[in-house]
Amino acid sequence: MKLSQTRFVVLDTETTGLNPDVDRVVDVALVELLDGRIETIYESLVNPERVIPPEASAVHHITYKHVKDAHPWTKVQGDVEWGTEGAIIAAHNAKFDRGFVPLANPWLCTYRLAKHLWPELAHHSNQYLRYYFGLDIEDVSVHRAQGDAFVTAHVLRFEIAEYLRRGAPDDADALVAFSSSPIPVNTMPFGKHRGVPLKDVPKSYLEWALGNLADLDDDLKWSMETVLGAKVGA
Repeated sequence: MKLSQTRFVVLDTETTGLNPDVDRVVDVALVELLDGRIETIYESLVNPERVIPPEASAVHHITYKHVKDAHPWTKVQGDVEWGTEGAIIAAHNAKFDRGFVPLANPWLCTYRLAKHLWPELAHHSNQYLRYYFGLDIEDVSVHRAQGDAFVTAHVLRFEIAEYLRRGAPDDADALVAFSSSPIPVNTMPFGKHRGVPLKDVPKSYLEWALGNLADLDDDLKWSMETVLGAKVGA
């Protein structure tokens, strides 16, 4: 389906913490992008039915007094499913939001898309992209779900325009595949070879890291395997 005909719904959450196994959603918003038009279609505070740690409140400024009378997630979930039905869900760092809202829709990560399109940028947060590219966005509440989703929707619209400007296929599935594809890591980010170009890291160290470090980032793992393949073929 052409991108102008595709319904994207940007989803953003604020939570009690970073671990979806133990933490809970306290704020959720859905912002629709369709044929260039951006509209908030749903937002709600959510009672997490547990304490909101001060570390979390320091980020989104939501405390238990704000959510004590809100519906729990079991009541909100149906509205979120209704709002995203038939859409491609977009999120900035989709892996995080998908952990808390594991819907079966196709997902598009606008953070990964930005790293593919502009790898040279120092940062790729939605707010950084907003100001770097001078996106014309009215005042929004930063670090609340609705405000962040609204900014991300504008970022996505800008990303789609740039993606098409470069001659990429005008197809929603192709865009999702592009955003999900590996992002090359060019330098070693840790250990005794930190900062060294990956291609110059000893083969034995790359093999050791791949064989012993279970929590390697997927992009780094792919880049290591690619470099190793080149070393073997050399």
